[in-house]
Amino acid sequence: MSLTKVTEVSLYAIASTASNVITVGSAVDVSTYYGADVRIRMGRGTGTAFTAAPIFRIEGTYKTSPTANEWITLAAFSPALGASIGSQAVSGTSSIGDTTIVLAAATNFGAADFVFCHNTSIANSEWKHVVSISSATITLQEALVFAQTGATVRDQAEEYHALLDLTSVQKIRLVVDGSPGSGQAVIVEAGLGAVSAL
Repeated sequence: MSLTKVTEVSLYAIASTASNVITVGSAVDVSTYYGADVRIRMGRGTGTAFTAAPIFRIEGTYKTSPTANEWITLAAFSPALGASIGSQAVSGTSSIGDTTIVLAAATNFGAADFVFCHNTSIANSEWKHVVSISSATITLQEALVFAQTGATVRDQAEEYHALLDLTSVQKIRLVVDGSPGSGQAVIVEAGLGAVSAL
């Protein structure tokens, strides 16, 4: 018996959530899925460290038309508080396909950092792994998908992964909970792949 796979499904479109705010994502119907592999990526919205960690909850419901009281937490993640965050403007031009970015300075950045390129058009933001740093130039593992001229690059981005059993779940959603008072905005996106038949 073979698996029928469902490719990338958007669970939470990239968006910024301010400190002390809770953003509840739209419910995604998973009634035909037996399992899902959920990926969440987080980027920092400022160069200030979290004073309290926000929480990212994958919530599910067993109801096809749930009330607000019929959602439960299937998985939850919180980033490290962090300190000495690298946060620098892109200096010069960073075009689609470039594998390097020149920053105003490379203070607090290091090889193997997972960075967030915070674009002025948030949908054109992206996450990258840093291979090396020379002076104020960072070399990326993969080429830029979007032009990042005018963007701000910040380190201490994080990504999370959850394998979910959906055999009895009808809908899932992502909640970005900044209510602990993180002290800064957080940018999050989430997607999933699923298995719809066994």
